[in-house]
Amino acid sequence: MILVINLGLKSIRAIVFSMDGKKISSASKPVHTRLAGDFVEQSALEWKEKLFEVGQEAVDKAEAASVVRYVTVSCSASCLLPIDENMEPLAHAIMVSDRRAMNQAEEIAILSEFNELALKYSYSVSGYSQFARILWFKQNSPELFQKTKMFVAPNDYLLGILTGGTIVTDILNAEKLYYDSENNCYPEAICDRLGISTSLLPECVDIGTSIGRMEKKVATKLGLANAPEVIVGTYDAICSVFGTGVCDPGMVCDVSGTVTSIRMYTNTPAKNFDGKIFSQYFPPSQGYLIGGSNNLGGGLIEWAKQVFYSEVANPYELMQTECQSLAKGGGVQHSGLIFIPHLLGSRAPEWNLDARGAFFGLERHHTRKDLMRAIFESIGFSVRDFLEVFREGATLPAMVTASGGLARMSIANELKATITGLPYHLMDEFESTSLGAAIIVLCSTGYFSSYSEACDEMTLTTQIFIPRRQDRAYYDDMYGLYRKVNQALGPLFEERKSIVANHGDNIVKYIKNL
Repeated sequence: MILVINLGLKSIRAIVFSMDGKKISSASKPVHTRLAGDFVEQSALEWKEKLFEVGQEAVDKAEAASVVRYVTVSCSASCLLPIDENMEPLAHAIMVSDRRAMNQAEEIAILSEFNELALKYSYSVSGYSQFARILWFKQNSPELFQKTKMFVAPNDYLLGILTGGTIVTDILNAEKLYYDSENNCYPEAICDRLGISTSLLPECVDIGTSIGRMEKKVATKLGLANAPEVIVGTYDAICSVFGTGVCDPGMVCDVSGTVTSIRMYTNTPAKNFDGKIFSQYFPPSQGYLIGGSNNLGGGLIEWAKQVFYSEVANPYELMQTECQSLAKGGGVQHSGLIFIPHLLGSRAPEWNLDARGAFFGLERHHTRKDLMRAIFESIGFSVRDFLEVFREGATLPAMVTASGGLARMSIANELKATITGLPYHLMDEFESTSLGAAIIVLCSTGYFSSYSEACDEMTLTTQIFIPRRQDRAYYDDMYGLYRKVNQALGPLFEERKSIVANHGDNIVKYIKNL
């Protein structure tokens, strides 16, 4: 069997799969996020504690103490953790939506050394960039910076825990640190200019590499009688592509957990999309994945639940009932209401850290159900944003697979299909990241001869949502208006930030589960 550890933004999960992809058992614990102004952080010590809790529970449920052969991990990308020589965290982990390093990003953007590498690999820099965050530590916490043995991603840290100290990263996580794959090294010229030694960055290995066996005392703590082989995977958005069966050109995966990750598979290198989205080569399948992630997908629904349905016994059921109650006859009674979903700023494809949420077109007759439907529609619009960029390239999107927690809500799939104009294939396994991580293990160890074979064998569509023709014209028009509202608000978001900064003596700090 295969044990997959999956650390997301909202929870850490352990899932045991059989060698044919059947989920045998699972366990999950929430993880908490600390938010204060531009800071978005999590505790790596909480990750470690709950890793053992969920791992042991999943192994016990599966009665798999002696039959787990492999273990791998998959975590959120673009998160940064400084650790010391004993692999102890020196600070909370900077999470993907953290915005503290905007000034440092501007410093990097003007470097000729960076621009040479960016031209070669289409790398971009923003407040979300890992090097900008390392530079932030160097400039704002010099004592911590001096104590730091290495800056690692969550994947790297959890692999280190499992092996008792082996810290490595995979090629796609290394790209977040501007890895020069042609020369198999980190960008020494950039590091020299910034005063950041490449020794602070983890060794890069191929996806699917075995880095030895789990440390015996770790295996014992997880309830394992043996020490499984530890296989290096990659971050969650990439794993989920294969966990939803996407392995042919034009297939798109929509994985909506806390955030929404959109990727399209293609066999040819993608054009430069002006930094709007990523284009990444996936060596094991010899294909390219283009796309990116926004800041909130299912997280919007969690926010709406807390704001509008906090006293409701079955909030998700009521959300769907209220949104679907707008339907009349063959079409839908449209509200004319638009929601801009950038509660934590916007990532791909807009990249505006200052953006925030807004309702547009609010009228006296609008009720909770209208607001809720507009929130669901905004998630569909944000998916279409990616597809419109894809259509600028040579490979056109043909269909979308749906997984993640939000895919459990049929109203979300119905609206996305109609808004995008593409059929939405609901996948049988919602834990697509973990299934994709298992597929990487099985392909790298020779159990399957190709990713196509593995996807065919291990993934299944349970329902297909077809676009509603009678509503397409309305949503085409509303999407156009959504884009205009988004663009018009751009300078106003910047003005708002300035006002808040001028009067923001008291920064709200709170801890929550996203």
